[in-house]
Amino acid sequence: MQQMLSSWHSRPGSFTANAYHFFTYKVDHVQWASVVWEQWFLPRHNFSLWLAMLGKLRTRDRLQFISTDPLYPLCHNSSESHAHLFFSCAWSSSLWGKARYWLEFHSSMPTLNRVIRVLCNNKKGL
Repeated sequence: MQQMLSSWHSRPGSFTANAYHFFTYKVDHVQWASVVWEQWFLPRHNFSLWLAMLGKLRTRDRLQFISTDPLYPLCHNSSESHAHLFFSCAWSSSLWGKARYWLEFHSSMPTLNRVIRVLCNNKKGL
């Protein structure tokens, strides 16, 4: 402990700044952060997209501890999951097709990660 404290004094910068950097939680930056936390989104949309990217939306497949009907209520064809909600459902697939046409994106977007990657690559054009 003494050695760590003395190393903070010997580094460039103030003791307080060195201590702060030592105790600050460091995380890896993810590619999708610039799209998810876009300033023109409504905060609730930022938050929902962030949960979706982490796979943490409260879909019925994740809420199996509650006795509920697992079918997606919009189409009643499959269980409600992130993959079905965003891509497998005929309704959402149609919506993605219209969005891709409107944005003039011709590449395939079968996953949310792929959508975000395409948006990151084309962000300046939007």
